[in-house]
Amino acid sequence: PEDDVPQPPQSHGPSSMIRQEGMLTLMPRPRGLKPTFTSEDVQLIVDLKEKKHLNWNQIADFFPGRSSGSLRAQYLRNLGSKTSVWTNEMVQKLRNAMQEYENDCLRITSSKVVGSRFSPTACKEKAEEL
Repeated sequence: PEDDVPQPPQSHGPSSMIRQEGMLTLMPRPRGLKPTFTSEDVQLIVDLKEKKHLNWNQIADFFPGRSSGSLRAQYLRNLGSKTSVWTNEMVQKLRNAMQEYENDCLRITSSKVVGSRFSPTACKEKAEEL
């Protein structure tokens, strides 16, 4: 029955898509800490944005307790990881950053764990033996 469908806690104006034909029903408002977004949540966000062409306030109606900004941020995080193309320059910057991180990590480790008795290179060689 239509009476069993939960109502949005707040309306984002007359353009709300809740309960319109072809749209999904409202999810229950989570209690306590908000759980992380599930893969189903992310897929629903993407579908509502890309297939239904809803704005962020309309999408927020489907996620009680979530702000339109948090939904947009989640969309952009997932969109960026799937649609970004790695250029050769970006790959080289990543390699350089990883090498720099490894060097810093070994330097810090050698000073904290074994003091100044062993060089970062010696610590790396020993760590590879473990």
